[in-house]
Amino acid sequence: MSREREYTHPVFAQVYRLIAAAGERGGFGRLRALVLAEASGRLLILGLGPGHDLTHLPAAVTSVVAVEPDPSMRALARGRITACPVPVTLLSADAHALPLSDSSVDAVLCACVLCSVAQPATALAELRRVLVPGGRLLLLEHVAAPPGHWVGRLQHVLQPFWGRAAGGCSVRRDTASAVATAGFDVSAVRTTMVWPNLPPVAPTVLGTAVRLYEAGSDGRASR
Repeated sequence: MSREREYTHPVFAQVYRLIAAAGERGGFGRLRALVLAEASGRLLILGLGPGHDLTHLPAAVTSVVAVEPDPSMRALARGRITACPVPVTLLSADAHALPLSDSSVDAVLCACVLCSVAQPATALAELRRVLVPGGRLLLLEHVAAPPGHWVGRLQHVLQPFWGRAAGGCSVRRDTASAVATAGFDVSAVRTTMVWPNLPPVAPTVLGTAVRLYEAGSDGRASR
């Protein structure tokens, strides 16, 4: 999902709508709810897409700021925004330069979005900036397979075609390491295989990373 400028991919949006709906029925909705259970207060959703995240909000969430640069995706999310039990502010914005104040949100959700931002390190620095110290970064992201795993070799072969077909999505990112480097405690983040029938996107990191007070090169700075 490119954040350089507003763009629209109506065909991809419709395809993604079908994939997301199938994922909700196939167990991905349960994982969304599991990850979102740690959210509270003002929640930032980076990459709202069709809006399924809004159907899994815990009672502790009091308001939502949702970033989605694609107008086709925003249109798909309108119904879920209207039905959401808490206020939702929908923004067309760049993940690399969020129009939010420092320390202005309590939690951030990234679900299948960091795979697509053009500059993950810059986007993660922005997420750290807008989170309160000790705030939570909720992760549900497909990632690169472990070194030596056959899925990793498949990802390497497919990436050039996958990226063009899936709106710039990368199946080869080491998201947990990038999050740690950006200044988050990732000790509660784990890696699992979510989609065994879709090997390129099966390796997934999920869990809660905590914004540290001081950014460190290894993500282990003091809170």
